[in-house]
Amino acid sequence: MHRNEAEEHLRIIRSLMEKATIYRAISAPTALIAGLIATLTSMALNFATISGENRNIAFFGSWFGALALTGFANAVFIWQDAKRRGDSFISPGMKMALIALLPAHFTAGVISVVAVVLSTGPFFMPYVTLPLTWIALHGIGLLATTHFAPRSLVYLGWIFLLFGLAVFVNTTIGYRIERSLGLNEWQYGNILMAVTFGGFHLIYAACTWPRNAAGRTA
Repeated sequence: MHRNEAEEHLRIIRSLMEKATIYRAISAPTALIAGLIATLTSMALNFATISGENRNIAFFGSWFGALALTGFANAVFIWQDAKRRGDSFISPGMKMALIALLPAHFTAGVISVVAVVLSTGPFFMPYVTLPLTWIALHGIGLLATTHFAPRSLVYLGWIFLLFGLAVFVNTTIGYRIERSLGLNEWQYGNILMAVTFGGFHLIYAACTWPRNAAGRTA
């Protein structure tokens, strides 16, 4: 890397770190919306009467739709804040953040597409395995922003990753929590999504919103 490029990267990282409070202020309402959407989606899927191959369509369609709504809301919040500060929507800092998030979320996207393609075949990923993949990779994606994101987002990343790994290990060694609770994989997978993308995000929003109002650093 040339010296000028290195200095530019350092300038962008410094700018991102200085704007940590702003990014936390944006992430709090996004987390609230994500938490509400995930919780409602999980409840709708578990209470609906869906059977057979329609379950695959409902599962993918509902959760991909939840992701799209959350992403749209986040983009609106970022655009509004950039407009208020007189910055461009696609700023150098935003590009760096997207680059940091790309590997984990691109991996999740590829796995999801493959799961959709194989959803009617013998290699379909069960309703527990795919949510665990999303949970762990989302945590890894948040951790990739460690050097410039507010600490609250980094903590959230660790919680997602460790929870996903803990449930994966628990499932792999043979003790199936869902069986002890009388749940099938469909119900358990949707509950995992509600607990993590729903509950964790709602807790994050509740914990960071008072700090946003007070203008303190995470």
